[in-house]
Amino acid sequence: MNILEELKSRNLVKEVTNEEKFLKAVEMHKGVYVGFDPTAKSLHLGNYVMMAFLKRLKIAGLKPFAVLGGATGMIGDPSGKTNDRQLLNLETIELNKKHISQQLKNLIGCRVVDNYDFYKDMSVIDFLRIIGKRMNVNHMLSKEMVKSRLESGISYTEFSYQILQSWDFKNLYEKENVWIQAGGSDQWGNIISGIELIDKFKKDDEIAQASGITLNLLTNSAGKKFGKSVKGAIFLDTSLTSVYEMYQFLLNQTDKDVEKLLKALSFISLDEIKTIMTKHAEAPFKKEAQKILAEAVVSDIHSKEDLEEAKLISKALFSGDITNIDPIKLFASLKNSIPNSIELEDKNIVDLLVDSKIVPSKREARQLIDNKAIALNGRKITNYDDKLVINDSLNKKFSLLKKGKRNWFLLKHYSE
Repeated sequence: MNILEELKSRNLVKEVTNEEKFLKAVEMHKGVYVGFDPTAKSLHLGNYVMMAFLKRLKIAGLKPFAVLGGATGMIGDPSGKTNDRQLLNLETIELNKKHISQQLKNLIGCRVVDNYDFYKDMSVIDFLRIIGKRMNVNHMLSKEMVKSRLESGISYTEFSYQILQSWDFKNLYEKENVWIQAGGSDQWGNIISGIELIDKFKKDDEIAQASGITLNLLTNSAGKKFGKSVKGAIFLDTSLTSVYEMYQFLLNQTDKDVEKLLKALSFISLDEIKTIMTKHAEAPFKKEAQKILAEAVVSDIHSKEDLEEAKLISKALFSGDITNIDPIKLFASLKNSIPNSIELEDKNIVDLLVDSKIVPSKREARQLIDNKAIALNGRKITNYDDKLVINDSLNKKFSLLKKGKRNWFLLKHYSE
């Protein structure tokens, strides 16, 4: 099975411009690139699909390039949007570029190119004469990403995004021997435009070898983009999403989605995935496939040590026994799930539950206490008048409250 057949078997491939040219690039160990715009401080699990794709092609012998959108990130990609994106300030873009560049280097082991370098010394007149002259507006308007915005309106700024992405491909093709551009399914029009631009710059007797490939949009069984939880994106940066939170997110994927995710995100062989799913079908309630998914992805993105720590915290929270967990590590794992901060004052448990919005009413709070369904810092609450005091807190900075069997709430104190 060649790499293209494997990608198809993993249900990753949406469209390929020219399979023969794609396979020739693989055979000749040419370059392949994916673009990442610095719209946030960190990439997220949705981006990891493309990152894993680059790693697969690296294993197949291609040279992976990640194009960091220092220029395109200032413009805003109109794909998938009904209105213009809010432009980020330059300071934010620079900070985002720094963080994302390091993530790309660490997780893929690829060359990172900032496309701002392609434009920083180019004047507006040069841009119009060299690039604009070769871009056909009729063709640009026919691309789906532009057509979908014509009714609601698209600014010239976002309309020009297609031009910049095309020039990126042309530069990488000529200077770095990058023959393949890859992207999400919404990037098809941009990729085609890049190939057309490369063709216009070739010599008369030359056959351009550029090709493009798009990947299927990874969605869950409800049709929503993969990589987002109720609280937002699952980021790769642990300061935004803890390893524990990523592990739990993957562990809680549905039976309908888990095989698709194993194929798209993990480097487990297709034969092994088939065996995993057969075994999983015998006892789905054990969630063996989800466990393997979570373990594979978390260890690839973070480390085996981080994975073991996340599993240890998961086990402790599930059992309710948190006495052997380091409070600092526990706080780091759960800090993004803080419902709110609370004052350390003479507050009984009933008021605490209501004021922290863990329950809607005092009646429900009392009912939960009567049923022994509330625990604070590992201690079952049996009295309505029990109070939260600093000496009972974890590390004298936060408290961990459990409602029922699985609902945990982290309460950060204002003062120590």
